[in-house]
Amino acid sequence: MLLTDNPIADADGDRFGFRAHADVLCSAIITTEDLPLAVGVFGPWGTGKSSFMKVCQDLLGKRGLPTVWFNPWKYDQKDEIWHALIQSVLTEIAQELERRRMSGDLALRERMAGALATVRRLSQAAAWLLARRSAAPLTAGVLTADDVDAAQAALTEPGTETYLHVNRFEQDFAEVVGTYTDGGRLVLFVDDLDRCTPDAAITVLDSLKLFLGEASCVFVLAMDYQVVAEAAARRFHSDKPDAARGRQYLEKLIHFPYHLPGVSFEAIVRHLQDKITDSGLAGSRELWELIEVAFAANPRRVRRFVNGLNVTVMTLRLNPDDPPSHRLLLHAGTLLALRMRHPGFFTALQSDPDVWRRYDQADFDRTELSGQDVLLAGENPGVRRLLSAVAHRREGFAFPDPPTPTEIRVLTQVLTVTGGPPNGSAAPAPAFTTGGTVGEGPGR
Repeated sequence: MLLTDNPIADADGDRFGFRAHADVLCSAIITTEDLPLAVGVFGPWGTGKSSFMKVCQDLLGKRGLPTVWFNPWKYDQKDEIWHALIQSVLTEIAQELERRRMSGDLALRERMAGALATVRRLSQAAAWLLARRSAAPLTAGVLTADDVDAAQAALTEPGTETYLHVNRFEQDFAEVVGTYTDGGRLVLFVDDLDRCTPDAAITVLDSLKLFLGEASCVFVLAMDYQVVAEAAARRFHSDKPDAARGRQYLEKLIHFPYHLPGVSFEAIVRHLQDKITDSGLAGSRELWELIEVAFAANPRRVRRFVNGLNVTVMTLRLNPDDPPSHRLLLHAGTLLALRMRHPGFFTALQSDPDVWRRYDQADFDRTELSGQDVLLAGENPGVRRLLSAVAHRREGFAFPDPPTPTEIRVLTQVLTVTGGPPNGSAAPAPAFTTGGTVGEGPGR
């Protein structure tokens, strides 16, 4: 069984307790009077920002608020990204206005036709700006008077049917949103800003302010705060990023910072326990202790670990005459966690299988490491904590003693294939066997 990283589709799919928190945020969005409003949904990579926003979108839709979802990371270039943002919103609006025009009375049809004409002008203006490459001064950062003058001159060339200045775009867009929402508000969800290049992420934020900043909109922006703040800092000073100015940029743009509520590890266990194909591992306190120490309560990282573990277990079962022991499977889980979290240590194990046992002995004796082991620990911060958590002498748990060199050789060969290449690097696919030799270790 393999699990995807896809966010949940709606509130009914919530497995991590997001709905109660989303209800509170949605109520605040609905009752806010001063618009536009920018809400930052902050959380580290893999903690469920997209799923949380999907819950919010579903709840708002059930309360009758129109929403638009935009993923900027699909677009590489700055010009493409601001253009795609605007066209995504306009397309959503146009489809609904057309539906109303076709189903309404004469007065409504005329009103919708007028709004659709404005939408078309806005779309044409955005496309014209993209074609002319005049968007660069509009989205490259802090605007100067010369930038604005240059943009206005370009937009008023003879024979060009477009806008005299950016403010006209904002005003027309605000009117269209008013018609589309019947005087209400439009909620625009912008996901995965922290997956964009730094320039692209800042371009999206600049575009919201520049083109759409007068409309009755609520912008809900998912991001890792630190990643985007660093992108803003580099925009101001690429050679020497100004961290304070990067934070100030976000603080000025984001009216309300919402820090994603943490997912409890118990919720992750409930959600994923039956997704582990080996029943003995699924119910193992030792396995879940390993997972919690290695990945905390990060749903994405835990799902990826479960994927690797499931494929590893199936690979180790290829020889039906020599099924893997529970001991070997626990070691496979620990090695997989090491491969994902501490790839340098995993690589060292392949050439020096006894390093795990030396770390274990030093932890038990409360002595210092020596030689290359000290350097290896320094290059892999956190690895000693992980190995200490799975030590066989740890009270309250039944972890096995460190694996033998033969067990490590077999398991690392398997995990080179099933565990995924560390840090995106390519790894050769070795030939390995699963029978006979792995039974040499203690505990079989």
